[in-house]
Amino acid sequence: MIRVAESENYVVTNIGQLLTNAPLKTVDIHAGRGIEEDDLGLIPHAWLHVTNGKVTGYGSLESGLPDNLEHLPKLDAKGALVTPGLIDCHTHPIFGGDRSQEFKLRLNGESYQSIAAKGGGIQSTIKATRAASDQDLTAGLKQHLQDFLRQGITTVEVKSGYGQNAEQELRLLRIIKSVRRSCPQTLEVTYLGLHALSEDFNSHQAMIAEMAGEDLLKTILSEQLASWCDGFIENGYFPPEIAEPFFTKAKAAGLKIRIHADELADSNAAEAAARWGAKSADHLECVSASGMAAMAKSNCVAVLLPGTSLYSKLPFTQADALRATGCRIAVASDFNPGSCYLKNLVMLASLAGIHAGLRAAEVVAAITYNAAYSLDLQDRKGHLDIGADADFVIHRFSNAWAWLADCGQQSPEAVFIAGDLQTIN
Repeated sequence: MIRVAESENYVVTNIGQLLTNAPLKTVDIHAGRGIEEDDLGLIPHAWLHVTNGKVTGYGSLESGLPDNLEHLPKLDAKGALVTPGLIDCHTHPIFGGDRSQEFKLRLNGESYQSIAAKGGGIQSTIKATRAASDQDLTAGLKQHLQDFLRQGITTVEVKSGYGQNAEQELRLLRIIKSVRRSCPQTLEVTYLGLHALSEDFNSHQAMIAEMAGEDLLKTILSEQLASWCDGFIENGYFPPEIAEPFFTKAKAAGLKIRIHADELADSNAAEAAARWGAKSADHLECVSASGMAAMAKSNCVAVLLPGTSLYSKLPFTQADALRATGCRIAVASDFNPGSCYLKNLVMLASLAGIHAGLRAAEVVAAITYNAAYSLDLQDRKGHLDIGADADFVIHRFSNAWAWLADCGQQSPEAVFIAGDLQTIN
């Protein structure tokens, strides 16, 4: 195991390849361009300087280490690849119950919709989550976050969404906040107020009246329980015209918007995301050309969730059309108890290259810089330019392409958050 001297000021040296992503900060994403290899800021045989949890320098070792750094403690990367910490920008890691039987049903020919119609799906997890103790929900969330950390994921978007009334959603958000205090990772918390029509309500409008109630939104903001809001914007769940009042009120209260969009059919959700000023629209398996154009114009990030396609036998979102339109593209796990019980973000990103058509450099950017961009964290996350948080991963490979080709089979050699070595085993 790599060790670093106890120091707030040190140099990572003998890096086989340093992937900084620094050029991405100024790249103009426009129709047809995508992300190119030169945008990744790849430096062979490199060094990285860390001071007080921030990146304070980097460069090539071809001319040796700068004289002013020679006296500092050294961390030998032993010729390995170093990348920014990975970012999973769409997860559902707080829930109760077990939906493994649904996987069997899908293997036997059942669809996501047919399982939900029989009382499975989100509704079954809502019931199980409400029945679970705070202690069990806390323990489960901590375990899932540790699993993410073992893969080199240093920033995680965490959604509520399995409470689906005001009392239960606040309960979940408060548990997330309690875990966030001691969690080494950066957690971006999303209030998923509209996930499925709860049995507590006799109409979508009645549910929205509670989930976007003034007192509830005021509590979420005053207790700093979430920065984002979300909804499952889909025909049969919450179509755009029904969901719009929820987002109007949540945005007015101070929450930023990201949405589940056009997963099962073209529900005009991508157009709604653009209209509402959403930072991201996620899924997009069935997005229309007009929806992609609206997203590109509004600078709404397209977040691909290939694990859902793999796990639930849905079509893969196609990146070629998104690239051609000028959308920025990220990839996330969509880890959840039913439709995607997968946490291996590197594997899923590599699959997005194989099956969704992302190019190699786009795969890397999708789980680093573009994922940070979708969370409004691009100033300090997703890259290793000077001034960025020193969240970085030392991999068991010498270059980025060997890392992607491995498809997430090998865990990192070491993970650092704000310059501190993390325990991942």
